[in-house]
Amino acid sequence: MKLRDYARVTQGAFINRIETSKLNEDSVQVQLLTLKEFNETLGLDYRISKDKDHSVFVKREKIISELKTDTNSLVMHTLSQKVALLSEKYSGLVLTNNFVKITFKDQTDLHFMEWMINEHPTVQKQIMLFSQGSIISSLKLSDIKDIELVLPPYEKQQILGKVAVLKRKKAQLLKEKNELEQQFLHQKLVEGTK
Repeated sequence: MKLRDYARVTQGAFINRIETSKLNEDSVQVQLLTLKEFNETLGLDYRISKDKDHSVFVKREKIISELKTDTNSLVMHTLSQKVALLSEKYSGLVLTNNFVKITFKDQTDLHFMEWMINEHPTVQKQIMLFSQGSIISSLKLSDIKDIELVLPPYEKQQILGKVAVLKRKKAQLLKEKNELEQQFLHQKLVEGTK
């Protein structure tokens, strides 16, 4: 079955189409999801060090729940072609057009689905074939909806989801261990020159 059969897939908003002035009486200030929060969730490095304000004023009626992040959906970044299950810390952020929200219709283990879309070879092959653009590849909404999935029963998804969480945690701990070892060795080398 295709992803569209399992989930509601919604593209984020084109901010320049919904942004308004803060002087408008029915405008509300919202925070936008950025690649920094998305990458942090996945444990990926983010190269841009300067933090800037990622809030805009929009008309209140333009911000519907489908455009906001939550803990019951996955978010896909169409340029990196990765999905993330965002934590409570990032709930309520507004999705821009580079993000797609995937909300499953039936009971689905989101940790398992995050792993499946990000790492399963069959899904990755489809994503690679769907990607368009020679310099910066991107996925169209229709292609995301057309990703073919074969899902195991929910109980098996839960087990595999727990394994995926432990796998990511182990990778993060190994990365931290390596960084600490490098700092230690660097300090010993510095001390050796005295």
